[in-house]
Amino acid sequence: MKRRSCSAAVLDEAKQVTVPRFVARNRIDLSPWVTLEEISVERNGSGVDVFHAFRQADYVQVLAMSAQGAFVLVRQYRAVIERWTIELPGGLRDPGERPEVTAARELKEETGFEVTDLVPLVESHADVGRLTNKFFGFFALAKCVTGPSEAGTDVLLVSGEELAAHAAGGRLASASHIGLLYLAAIHPQVRELCRQCGFAAVPWLK
Repeated sequence: MKRRSCSAAVLDEAKQVTVPRFVARNRIDLSPWVTLEEISVERNGSGVDVFHAFRQADYVQVLAMSAQGAFVLVRQYRAVIERWTIELPGGLRDPGERPEVTAARELKEETGFEVTDLVPLVESHADVGRLTNKFFGFFALAKCVTGPSEAGTDVLLVSGEELAAHAAGGRLASASHIGLLYLAAIHPQVRELCRQCGFAAVPWLK
């Protein structure tokens, strides 16, 4: 008797599943920044399932390093989780704004650092289960030109070793920040910028 592989069985089962049919998407504005969406989908002709998501502006985050190897972080109070956090600089993309423009703008507003070289690292979805917005990540070589203009934000300058310790110790507030450390470490343009600054390897992986 010929045996069928598990993968073949899974493929056969997938063929029997019809593509979900979009029914409706209703929106309720909760604030100028957040809209609640109610998404109705019919699956396999077995009725309509309702899903909920939040629509908001795209996220843009920047892993910024000075030519001397100092990494630029921000410390701020996040009311949603009721605590102070350590984060990479970043913010929300304005309507029609290019992500790279948002990255440079947010970095300067939050930290007073100006981009000298900017490397795109990722364009992805912020959270496929609950959010409709995208996430853009960048690496930046930057220099300090002024003080931060945003109230309530403290600027922290840390070494590559300290940055790695923050990531490994769970002190970086978002998992996406840790993902940017990996993507930057394997990016050839980032590695070349670090080499030009006198580092044989990316400083957070020493």
